[in-house]
Amino acid sequence: MKKIFFLLLIFLFFPISCRYGGKTPPNTLVVLVDGYPQTFDPRMGIDLSSQRIYQLVYNGLFVRDEKGELKPDLVESYYFKHNSVFRFKLRKGIYFHNGDELKVEDVFYTVKSLIEKGSLKSAPFLEIGEMKKIDDYSGELVLKRKDPSFLINLCDGAFGVVSRKDGVSGTGAYIIVKKDKGKNILLKGFDNYFKGKPKTEFVLLKTVKDSTTRTFEILNKSADIVFDSIPYENLKLFKKGDYRIYRGISNSVEYIAFNFKDKILSDRKVRQAICMAIDRDRAIKYLFYGYAVKASSMIAPPNFYHFEGNQCVSSIKQANRILDSAGYKIKKDGYRFSLEFLSTTSFLSRLKAVYVQDRLKKIGIKVDIVSMDFGTFFDLLSKGKFQMYSARWVGISDPDIYRMVFYSKMIPPKGWNRGFYKNEEVDRLVESIPNLEKKEERRKVYKKINSFILSDYAYIFLWHPENLIITLKNVENLIVTPSKSFAYLYLVEKR
Repeated sequence: MKKIFFLLLIFLFFPISCRYGGKTPPNTLVVLVDGYPQTFDPRMGIDLSSQRIYQLVYNGLFVRDEKGELKPDLVESYYFKHNSVFRFKLRKGIYFHNGDELKVEDVFYTVKSLIEKGSLKSAPFLEIGEMKKIDDYSGELVLKRKDPSFLINLCDGAFGVVSRKDGVSGTGAYIIVKKDKGKNILLKGFDNYFKGKPKTEFVLLKTVKDSTTRTFEILNKSADIVFDSIPYENLKLFKKGDYRIYRGISNSVEYIAFNFKDKILSDRKVRQAICMAIDRDRAIKYLFYGYAVKASSMIAPPNFYHFEGNQCVSSIKQANRILDSAGYKIKKDGYRFSLEFLSTTSFLSRLKAVYVQDRLKKIGIKVDIVSMDFGTFFDLLSKGKFQMYSARWVGISDPDIYRMVFYSKMIPPKGWNRGFYKNEEVDRLVESIPNLEKKEERRKVYKKINSFILSDYAYIFLWHPENLIITLKNVENLIVTPSKSFAYLYLVEKR
């Protein structure tokens, strides 16, 4: 309460510093974001800020709906045969910002140039063995190997078709008209957008990295929408008055991971005891102020590939019994053994690390927290130089994540199995998936894989944070997706 009162004092007596440098045009939707795009080329960027720009300026062959499911965007119709042959027909009458009509050659050009540029996105496209033109609006991509998840790579944000004529123009709802590097981006609606003229003529993306400053901005009504997090305790300021708070489950998952080459953590009983020591209900209440739900799989509900399950029941007493039975006795210093826990320097990451440290102390495990910047953190994970850590997977909606994270052949740099997890049955199940054409069949297999992950404690699934978006009350028609996509901002209008 004192912190909120302090924020209000600052809000009343100090001016907002992060204002747009130029005069804001009328009929402008001002959106606060926490980062500036690394690149404006949709073939290259993989960061969230870049993907958001792509969702405004470009279109993929597919787009995600409110449930995070794929639906046709630039394509009118398609089929994906044997998980290896993708035939598609483009909608007619779609135009790029340069005035040229979209043709199948533009799709092929985008794929080819993405590969030629050495993009980090190129891996799945390198599996394309042949690109066939059927007519100006129809084409076929033939894969070298079966990949049930291939279409996810053609979705908005991840893939944006560019004009083969200039290598820049998109077909999206907005056109970039001004960039203030590192700060703001002004976009103007594309009158010839194939889904209809955008409801708001201009969109101004304002980069405000500090979460408290974002709070000030929206309280001051110098912005219409804040998409990125503000401190949870500050949400009380928006419960009443001229604001709306949109809530929804994100497609992110937070977890604790282990190094299976570590002598102590390779013991399943140790991982089980750690799981039982973590009180997820309590953590969600006090760390997230209730704005999260417990996780039981990689993918959050209501996704088709979400799985319910109960990995463990929180019990300090039982966790101690498990460690006692495994031979890890309490020593004179009051601990059984010590573990190093890696964390980034972000506030929530450090807070989570301290929470884990406190909980594991109750079962005789000393936790040494090592905090560092994200770059160093990521480098250590990629090299397998850790005992345990906690992190968040963002934008998870496709079950192929299980192959990338838990398949034994996906050790970095080839994949993301950073903890060297290996289970022969999981490997067998993963290898069977490409031959299953029906998603119902694949779901059964992925459910079995998830069950092994739960019982092996390969990960301790913690929670799915909620998406929280704050708008002024006069902002209408906002569609909130699990990934907080910008693809539907063209529908938003201010009354």
